[in-house]
Amino acid sequence: MKKSVISYPDFDKLDLRVGEVKEASHVEKSKHLIKLTVDLGAEYGFVEILSGLSPTYAPEDLMGKKFIVLANLEPKKMMSMDSHGMILVADDPEKFSLVPLDNNLKNGTVIR
Repeated sequence: MKKSVISYPDFDKLDLRVGEVKEASHVEKSKHLIKLTVDLGAEYGFVEILSGLSPTYAPEDLMGKKFIVLANLEPKKMMSMDSHGMILVADDPEKFSLVPLDNNLKNGTVIR
């Protein structure tokens, strides 16, 4: 579904960063959520993100890998925990996929 056109100032509000998954575990009593501790570099530090990546991905599949993170997303409460960001995925109609990044990129690098 094609979305509405946004202005550049709206796009400029998005803070997309390189984030490295340092810890990952299934969220108890959830079929889809994985709790991630993500290193977003010096400005953000380590943040906790809850993501509906299971059952497509196991926590061990994510450890040490780098992804694009929307770092300045308003916190969202899920399963009595706060999620502080969102990992971006390619959302094919049949299956979503994480978009891996080069591990040589520094954590916190701005994506434009």
